[in-house]
Amino acid sequence: MASDTHDSMIATYYLETDGDLAQVARDVITLETTGGWDGSGDPPPLFAACTGEVISVEEASPGCGTVQVAFPLLNFNLEESAFASLWLSMVGGGTHALLAYRKSRLVDFTLPASALAYFPGPQFGMEDTRRLLDLAPGTPVIGTIVKPTCGLTADDVADLVYRMAAGGVRFIKDDEKMLSPAYCPLRERVEKVCAALRRAEDETGQRVLYAPHITTGPQRLERYAEIALEAGANALMVNFLAAGFQSLEVLARNFDVPIYAHCGGKEAFGRERGQGVAPEVVAKFARLLGGDYFRTGVLGGYLVGGTTEELHSLTAVLTEDLPGLRPMAPVLSGGLKPDNLAHNLQAFGCDVLALAGTGLTRHPQGIAFAVAEMLRIAAEVANK
Repeated sequence: MASDTHDSMIATYYLETDGDLAQVARDVITLETTGGWDGSGDPPPLFAACTGEVISVEEASPGCGTVQVAFPLLNFNLEESAFASLWLSMVGGGTHALLAYRKSRLVDFTLPASALAYFPGPQFGMEDTRRLLDLAPGTPVIGTIVKPTCGLTADDVADLVYRMAAGGVRFIKDDEKMLSPAYCPLRERVEKVCAALRRAEDETGQRVLYAPHITTGPQRLERYAEIALEAGANALMVNFLAAGFQSLEVLARNFDVPIYAHCGGKEAFGRERGQGVAPEVVAKFARLLGGDYFRTGVLGGYLVGGTTEELHSLTAVLTEDLPGLRPMAPVLSGGLKPDNLAHNLQAFGCDVLALAGTGLTRHPQGIAFAVAEMLRIAAEVANK
């Protein structure tokens, strides 16, 4: 049995069962490691060392509660398949498919430093983003998201981006629906956007990070990144749920620019209470694999998960101390606008990217006024 947590991955699950919670936990960890010994006599030492064990059981009510189980790292191929080892152990086997319980939710997991060393982690994060933009410590990064989501030509996007950058935003990303359609292909869009950003920089003296959306299949991902960077982009955005979690690692290890880890779709894993994969786990996966920015949400926004408790929990996962890994920068988006910016910065601090999309483009007093308001409010909160 796994006996040393320094040699194991510890996973925490919430379970609801009509049976015995402790027994279900033992069944789950046995199934997801060795599956139980079928030979004659006692299992050999290697088999015993590869079998996981239950660390703790906390029953909140009959059959319902949290369990901690240990997956021996001995079973993992960390050098060549680190993330696959995590996923197939905690999520991708029969863990969530057993008839033994009504609900199963992966709440958290921890890895020892020896295992964390196999993951790239963020290459930039908040500190280096400020360095790239020549911003003082404690300054939030005010940015935007290209809106509308579809139906814009490359010239349309460039015009919008110019107005945003000339107004003072410092970070711009494509919307997740903006891929590379025939009416707005990736290379043309990035070339025209970057030309517009250079024009704005000449006028303002301020550099802007632009993260075009390059999500595609694994066979094309690196080529899309090369196209975007050749066209002038200085950041990249990928939806790692569409392109695959390890798309983040491919980009982080091969391209020296910040990576926006777009998490649209994570709610499909865990929106139902007590079921699936918690958003904090998805965020930790993204951090391990090399994303620099991750959306936490907005108080007063339009997406689920927008409570103070949930946003603080996500922020903690992105910024907690993990040996050898940099923090990831939380992103406030999903309904951010001048009216709720101060409230969100006061709640979550200024070590964030604050991205307003339609909060700027649909502002009744226009984009220029809305951007100026965002900058004014951010400066007031940062200087208090």
